[in-house]
Amino acid sequence: MKQLIVSHKTREKKWAVMNHQKLERLELYPPFSQTKVGNIYSGTIASIKPSLQAAFVMFDHGPKGYLPLKTIPAVYSPVHQGMRLMVQVKKDEEATKGPVLTGDIELTGKHMVYFPFSDMIRFSKKIKQAERSRLKKWAEGSLTKGDGVLIRTEAEAADESTLTSELNELVQDFERLQQSFKQQKGFFLIDQPETFSDDVIEILLKEQPDKVITDTAAMANQLKSAAAESDLTAQISLYLEDEDLFSQYLKEDVYHLMTRQTVWLDGGSSIVIDALEALTVIDVNSSKQTGSKQQQAAIKDINQKAALESLRQMKLRDMHGIILIDFINMEHSADRAEIDRLIRGAAKSDHKHVHAAGFTELGLYQLTRKKTKAAYRTLYTIPCPVCSGKGQVRSPENCLIELEKELLSKRRTIDKAEIKLTKDIHSLIKEDTAFIKWIKEELSIPVTLTEIEHSHPYYKIISTSV
Repeated sequence: MKQLIVSHKTREKKWAVMNHQKLERLELYPPFSQTKVGNIYSGTIASIKPSLQAAFVMFDHGPKGYLPLKTIPAVYSPVHQGMRLMVQVKKDEEATKGPVLTGDIELTGKHMVYFPFSDMIRFSKKIKQAERSRLKKWAEGSLTKGDGVLIRTEAEAADESTLTSELNELVQDFERLQQSFKQQKGFFLIDQPETFSDDVIEILLKEQPDKVITDTAAMANQLKSAAAESDLTAQISLYLEDEDLFSQYLKEDVYHLMTRQTVWLDGGSSIVIDALEALTVIDVNSSKQTGSKQQQAAIKDINQKAALESLRQMKLRDMHGIILIDFINMEHSADRAEIDRLIRGAAKSDHKHVHAAGFTELGLYQLTRKKTKAAYRTLYTIPCPVCSGKGQVRSPENCLIELEKELLSKRRTIDKAEIKLTKDIHSLIKEDTAFIKWIKEELSIPVTLTEIEHSHPYYKIISTSV
């Protein structure tokens, strides 16, 4: 049975796909780090760097965005400093790197992605060759000069009238964006997609789970409407318990799931994940299952399990950049070739582009995975002040999320609470009026906050029972 678990009640939104009780994909939407990916802005070119073939663009009140010149549509030619143009965020800012922008705007629909500035017709790699000629003929007859589409896999099952209707809606959406762009001056936000709801509905339609569980009536109604429109038969249930929805169904703390270094495999072997600044290294350990005289067949079996689990962990943790896998040494080239085929096949199911480069001369398997947002560990952890940055502890933001969940689970058993917490968590609460409002409206119990000293972000709830 395939399940979609959607947590919507707390400020940290998240969803997960589980297949036969095994977690396949997990996506988190932290309230303290909203993604800008997909947002469309009116931007102003602050400078042009010919050596980089890029421009730096002011588009909001954060750092300037990096805009490759090749992504700027011809309609803006010639490009110059001070020019105002419409840009879309492709990658969020991280550490010292600013966000990456594109001038090649794209608008995503259920069956296609519309490119108002790109004269092209492209297809999802999963669309069968027999369907491509039909869809290409439709696209050629429907597009105007200068615009283009990427036809998604879902278009295979759609008739031409449905595709035409969606294309017209996307064209009209872009015309509204252009109108907003022309009506104002300077840099400002033009369009911000409802990322969480859109993503949940998209994954519902794509995965078509047998059962969906969510914790708010509003989200349940949205999903029921989306399922009805697409004739899906998924059973959509409303979770009414106070215990955190993910704690009930995942049976493992998300923080531990995303940061544990060692992941055990069937049979006693394991993979060890080290996330470094420039790359991620995954080491395959045979543990007690193999020794110096272990047969190559057993080694190959361990490596196969490790390969599949490594790709699963890449999706769960949203690993990106360069990834190296150090498999147990295989004597036969045929075994290495089979591991390579296994990885390339499994990578096709990843929702992000994975480039498998194969084994290096040193026997390491190298991959790259597309990056669009900051990694979990950079958002939810900080360098530990106790060990001088050699390890990681929960960030104040993550502690605040845990505090919300604990208060929610205890609200029916206490009549008042004193929260002892460190200054960094208290500062977050002071800055966030939404949290104070949440306490008053959701808990309906008196809560007092008391600052304490501690070596790292920390809180403790002192409650009085009903």
